[in-house]
Amino acid sequence: MNNSKPNVNRRSFIEKLSLGTMGIGLISNKLSASSVSKTNDYNSLTIKTEVNKDIRKEFLLQPELSYFNTGSLGPTPKVVLDKVWQTIQSLELDPVSNNWGPLGNQANDVREQIAKYINADKEEILLTRNTTEGMNLIASGLALKEGDEIITSTHEHYGGQAGWEFLEKYKGIKIRRVEFPEKDTSTDQIIELIKQQITPRTRVCSLMDVSTITGMRMPFAKLKEITNPKGILLVCDGAQSAGMLTIDVKKIGIHAFATSGHKWLLGPKETGFLYISKSIQDQIKTIQLESGFKAYNHNTGTRNIANILGLGEAIKIQESWGGISSIQQHNIELADHLRHALKSINGVQLISPTEESLQSAIISILPKDKNAKEIYKQLKKQNITVKVLGKRNILRFSNHIFNTKKEIDLLVQELSKLI
Repeated sequence: MNNSKPNVNRRSFIEKLSLGTMGIGLISNKLSASSVSKTNDYNSLTIKTEVNKDIRKEFLLQPELSYFNTGSLGPTPKVVLDKVWQTIQSLELDPVSNNWGPLGNQANDVREQIAKYINADKEEILLTRNTTEGMNLIASGLALKEGDEIITSTHEHYGGQAGWEFLEKYKGIKIRRVEFPEKDTSTDQIIELIKQQITPRTRVCSLMDVSTITGMRMPFAKLKEITNPKGILLVCDGAQSAGMLTIDVKKIGIHAFATSGHKWLLGPKETGFLYISKSIQDQIKTIQLESGFKAYNHNTGTRNIANILGLGEAIKIQESWGGISSIQQHNIELADHLRHALKSINGVQLISPTEESLQSAIISILPKDKNAKEIYKQLKKQNITVKVLGKRNILRFSNHIFNTKKEIDLLVQELSKLI
C-alpha cells in the first residue's frame, strides 16, 4: 500500500491489515528496542527526533501531511487497526461462542487495562462509545431536582454540556457558566472564578480536564479542596487529556471522568470509557448501569468487541513508545517549542496559558487582523492540518507523539507568510 495516495484501494487495505499481529508486532517490537537504545533511559528523556520518525511509520498518515488536529480525531496506528481486523475475523468464525466467550472475556480485560492506566478500580470503569455518551450517563443518572445548580464554563465542548442542558430544559436545573479569560490565566484566578459561582444549591461542578479552546488544564486537585467539603461532585470531561497527559483520578480527586478513544488515545473511532468513583456509584441511577459495569450485560446489549479490543491495543502500544509519561513530556516540549516560535510572528495573540501548571499539548492563537478560516484553508493547501474555531476566530494546534519540531518550524514558517 502506498501511504502517499489519499484514496486507498480496498483490497490492498484489507491485505495490509490482515498481515497479522506477527508481522506488525515485529515492527512494533523493533521500534521499542531501537527507541530504548537511542534514548538510554526512555522514562526520563525526550523522544528523539529520529525515533519519532520511526513512530510516524506506524501510522497510515500520508507522508507529506503535517497533522496537528488530534484534538478532533487522532490517527490510529497500524497495529491497532490490525487488532481490530483480526478480532472481526475471529468473531465471524463462530460469532456466538466467540462474542460471549474468549473475545468477551478479553473485552473485560480492557476495563482492567483502563483502570491501571488512570489509577482506578476495574469496577469503576464502564466502556462507552465516546465522551459525550459518558457525560450524558452521569447527567441522566443523578437525581437532580428543580433548582439544583451545575457549575460549568463557557469553554466547554457541546458534547460535555448536552446532558446538563437537557436537564435545564426539561427538569428545571440551573447551569451557572464561568467565563474564563482567554489569556493571562492563573490557577488562583480560575479557582476564584469558580468559587464565586458556588451557592448552597450547587450540586455538580462539570469541567473539561483540558480546554478544547485554549488548551488550559483545569486545576482539579486544588478545586477539590473547595468542592469536597461542600459535597459538590467533580465531573471531568477528559476528551482532550487521556492519551495526552498522565491521568491519576485518585490524585486529582474527581468523582467521574469521561473520555473518548478516538482522540489522543489514538484508538478506534466510537470507543471510550467512563470512570465513576465507588464513592458516588449509589448516586448514579441509569439503565445502562443497572446490570453492572461489565463490557456486556443485559442493559448494554451487544457491543463492538473488535473496537473495544482495539482500544486496549492502543493503550498497550504506548508502552513501546516509552509510556504515557514520556509521551506527555514529548507533547509538552513540542507545544513549548511552538509557543516560543510563534513569538516571532507579528499579529498573533497566544491565548493558551503561560503558567506551566496549566499548560497542555494544545496551543491556540488568535490572528488579530486575519480570518482564521482563510488561514486554515491556505494551510490545508500546504498539507498542514490544524483546527479552526470559526466563531472565535481561533486556530488550534494539537501536538502528539507523531509530530516533530521540524513540522512545527514548517507550520510557523507558513503562518508567518499568511499573517
